[in-house]
Formats: sequence, structure tokens, C-alpha cells
Amino acid sequence: MSGIALILAGHGSHISANTAGVVWACVDRLRQLGVADEITACFWKETPAFSQVLDTVEAEDVVIVPLFTARGYFTQQVLPSEMGLCSPLTRRGQRRITLTPTIGEHEQLATIVDQRLRRTIKRFDLPARDTAIAVIGHGTRRNRASRDTARDQAERLRQAGYANEVVAVYLDDHPDIPSVYRSTRSANIIALPYFLAAGSHVGMDVPRALGITGQSEAERVNGRTVYYCDPVGADASINQVVLALARDTGLPFEPKRVESPWSRFPSAGRRALRHSLEAGKILRFGQVLVSSERVWHRDNTKESRSIATPAALRCYTRENPFRPLPSSNDLPAGWQVDLATPDDAQAVIETVYPGLIADWAAASAGRLAPEPLEAVSKRQAGMFKGIHKLSSAVIKKTLDKVCGRCIRQPSWRPDLTAADKRLPCRSACNLWLSTARYSGEAR
Repeated sequence: MSGIALILAGHGSHISANTAGVVWACVDRLRQLGVADEITACFWKETPAFSQVLDTVEAEDVVIVPLFTARGYFTQQVLPSEMGLCSPLTRRGQRRITLTPTIGEHEQLATIVDQRLRRTIKRFDLPARDTAIAVIGHGTRRNRASRDTARDQAERLRQAGYANEVVAVYLDDHPDIPSVYRSTRSANIIALPYFLAAGSHVGMDVPRALGITGQSEAERVNGRTVYYCDPVGADASINQVVLALARDTGLPFEPKRVESPWSRFPSAGRRALRHSLEAGKILRFGQVLVSSERVWHRDNTKESRSIATPAALRCYTRENPFRPLPSSNDLPAGWQVDLATPDDAQAVIETVYPGLIADWAAASAGRLAPEPLEAVSKRQAGMFKGIHKLSSAVIKKTLDKVCGRCIRQPSWRPDLTAADKRLPCRSACNLWLSTARYSGEAR
């Protein structure tokens, strides 16, 4: 085990591709630069999960950069608990795992905020004396630290004199977003979402709280004009913030030659897959067929589209329409990827089914360690704690609803007879937990 792995940790979503999309776009750019041996992402609500991503990489040094705009509940409680991290630097045998501060805490993010504001002020010719700025953070009552970065940005902007009034308001804390109309009096309000992506919060929740549609840059509300900015994370310069945080660890994250678009992927399971393909086999993983020369959907027609990059494949198979569970059995057909080398096959499958090859290889070698629902429940820091205590009827209903349409088999339920034990799911996913919790509350 050697080398360096860079993992970007994001929130993810069950309803919008944009939330994880910003993170994956950053991963794609960093892979093209070749700044680490293995580069990937992990999420709370999507796959690869926080709890499983470390098993997909083989590097001795692992650096995790949280793509959150504030430290708080997820970065101080959920992520360390899910990953089993005891401090910013955790050692496991020869492996060193470093958890950096969030991108929202880095000084470079202030530059992006300033760019957003200057662009809006210049475009609409907004005089400071008639303008208020609302820095909109997420916040949470579960961790007061989540308020700090939005509040600090508001104070910085207040000192800079961009506007007559500057306030920080929160989606899930106080002062709430509608309070901006009571706490400011300026004719113009610049609403700056201090969020990473244009996901459901930025596209629906924040506009609803502001009383705007979010479909226009300028809308009238309560006799005021609200100018709605893009979220701070929707910017390619986020890459530079990520690299700055990664380099602060002292490890060498410098650009290197990239062999192909399928380079710099997590490598766990790659050797086992290559060995099987070199034997001349055509392998099947769910709805995907794999040979040493290409990867394709099993239901393809002659008019299938040739795809050459991970971003294009991810967009085709996961984003239109959005599929929050990439291993669900509704994978779009009509595509294929031609392989330069058999090693590229693992990267293609990792793009379609994140984390699958690592678990497949571990199961094939008899090393897979399924995680019972009770163990998942006990390490939870929030809403899913105690979820194993749900009734057997709710658990069975959720197994049918979620696992019943997944190509992976719930190895974490040893009482079930798996139809295909070669494609294991070793732990209940976030979609399963969310569905089970909702079903339990609805009873």
C-alpha cells in the first residue's frame, strides 16, 4: 500500500443531481490534472457513502476535503462517525487519514464571494446606500458552529462597505431567511446563498423562504427588489480551494501526466477485475457487460452511443433523469465505452456503480464484512439512531421497496437468500435508511 488518495466529501441528494454534481465536476477536473494517485468523492445521501469510501482506495495517505461551506454537524459529527475518524489525523496500521477543514473556512472562498457580489452590483448598478446583502447559510440547531462561516462572511462584507446593510440569515436556524425583510430597510437586497451547489436548497427551499421564484435574477417582494446570486460553490475556482486545503497537509498534490480520462480512479478491486478479463471472460455486473475491450449495457441496440469520458457517462446514466440510487435496476441503455486497456474497465464500472468493484473483489476473496443494521444504527449521530428498532413489517416493506429494485443484494441481512451473492451490498444505504424512517413515522 502506497501513494496518495484525495477524497472530496459532499452531502448529496435524493432529489437533485446538482448537489453531488458540483462535487463530481471537481473530481473530474482534479483527475484531469493528475494531482493524486486516486481521486474520488463520497456522500451522506448518495454513493459512495462516507462509511464505505475508504475501502475503495488503496493509498497509504488519504486526504479528505469536506466540500461544505461551514463546519458543523456533518463535518464535526456525522462524517467522523461514519468514517471512524478520531481526530484530524487518524492512523490505521500504515495508513494515515487526514480530515481537512471545510472549503467554507478557507480564506480563498472570500474571493469567490466578492466576485459574486461585484458582478451583481456592477450588472444592476446598485448603489451601496440603497442596498442590503443577505448571506444565506444553512445552519442547524444540532450544531451551533454551522452558523459561524456565514456570520463571519457577513461581518467581513459589512467592514468592506459593499452595502448599507449586511445580515446573515439561515435556512434551518435563527435568524431565519424571511427575517431579512424585517431586519433591513434598503430598496435592494442581494441574496447570496452560502451553499456549495444549485441543488434543492438553492433551487427550491431558499427561494420559497424569500418569497421569490428563483427563476429570475431580480424579483419584487414586499416592495423591495431581490437579486438572487448563484451559490458560492458553483465556480471552477473551488478546485483551487480544494488543492490549497489538501496541500496544507504537507503532501505533494502536484499535477502529473494523465494517461487517459479513466485514470486516477479508486483502485480497490482493479487487479481482481483485470485478472478475470485477461482470461477472456465477458463479465456481467447488474445491467452492465464487460470485456477486456469494452463496457456496455446488456440491452443495447445497434444504435448505441459511444461515450469517452466519466463526466459524459455519469450524465447519461445518472443525471437525466436523476437516479439517486445508481445501482437501481433502471440503468439507461444505449451506450458503450471502448477501453484503451483492461484496467479502464474498473473506472467505467466505478462511474456507473460506485463502490461495486471493491465489494465484489472483497466478496470474491472471502473478505467482505457485512454491517448489520444494528451496527449502522448505533454509529448514527442523528435521525437514524435506533432505526434497527423499527418493526419487522417496516423493515420488510423497505427491503422490498428499495432493495427489490437494486442490482446489489443486501448481504447485511444474513436471513435473506441472495439471488446473486456476487454483487453484495454490505450496509444499508442512506436511501434505505431514509425510506425506512419515513415509513416508520407514517405508521
